[in-house]
Amino acid sequence: MNKIRVLYDVMNTMKAKEEVKGVLQVQVEKDQATILSLQNEFEKNLLTGKMKTKVTASLDYEGRIQGHHAEDAAPCPPERTHHDWLHHMHHFPSHRRRGLKEIFSKWTFALSLLNALQFEERAGKITMISLSANDLPEDIKKLFSERINHGGRRHDRGHELIKEISSIDHLDIKLSIFINPNYEVEKVVVTAAGNQMDAQTSQHDLKADAQLVLVWEDESDAS
Repeated sequence: MNKIRVLYDVMNTMKAKEEVKGVLQVQVEKDQATILSLQNEFEKNLLTGKMKTKVTASLDYEGRIQGHHAEDAAPCPPERTHHDWLHHMHHFPSHRRRGLKEIFSKWTFALSLLNALQFEERAGKITMISLSANDLPEDIKKLFSERINHGGRRHDRGHELIKEISSIDHLDIKLSIFINPNYEVEKVVVTAAGNQMDAQTSQHDLKADAQLVLVWEDESDAS
């Protein structure tokens, strides 16, 4: 199976979409106790930017217990419409002054991820694309962890949970993407696990699971 050809067909198919609809579920555990649970049912018109969301979340972190439920329908700013949702998935901060070393480091990182991708054909002509951080070279693992930690440090004090998750030691991440015969992404599953030392040098086990399920209209039915 040609990895690049499959990825090209998937990106081309997703880029042409005018609407996206699905459910995002996230659960985070610390020492086997759930500290964050979130479900977001959403619909978005990628041409007009109009979006509907139904969010249910609960947080039990550092003695604070919070619950949240909201339904919203709001337009997206004009500059964020028409498939910008794909753009931010692969966007990295860029700088005008970049040396050759940094440029080649980013290319090496991207090519290492591509090389580590596994493709498996499943029943129903479903293709599963998977990636495990353990399959990456040691230098790429280190760069991968640095990028995650850098992302966590960018959040302010109101996002202590995000910073805690991003600072996990010995982080093990697994990604699975399920593609249907029409080259549409049907489901994305991400698991992350590791341990962390707190200020009192006590070790804690952290685990995060996220699942995104996308629902596509059958074009034969639409016509």
